[in-house]
Amino acid sequence: MRFSYTEKESRVVGRILKPLIEVEILSKDGLWYGLDEVLADTGADITLIPKYVGEEILHDIKSGEKTFVKGIGPGELTVYIHTLTIRVANKEFKTKAAIADSDEAPAVLGRFEAIDVFNAKFTKGKELILE
Repeated sequence: MRFSYTEKESRVVGRILKPLIEVEILSKDGLWYGLDEVLADTGADITLIPKYVGEEILHDIKSGEKTFVKGIGPGELTVYIHTLTIRVANKEFKTKAAIADSDEAPAVLGRFEAIDVFNAKFTKGKELILE
């Protein structure tokens, strides 16, 4: 499946093209929750989900294993690790995901049991192909 890069505003560099993809997450209630702009990030070890999405699909995000992650921003972000069923490019798989204890955290598809389940080809500034 092909995903065209999307131009977005960055506080740091101005306008930039990003590999944003569509992801669905299976909720505790058995319903699929869709996210339209999830960053496919090969630099991210694990998939990251914002708090408001985690609460929608799991209700109690704090039932997961509490830990902390660091990224490009300052300091640590508190997260709760859960095993989720995710669907990307018509492929369904289980993965560990970090549910952020913040609504400000971006939705990111990371490598571990996510991007790495695909043959991924990033074409600079143009598209991401997941096979």
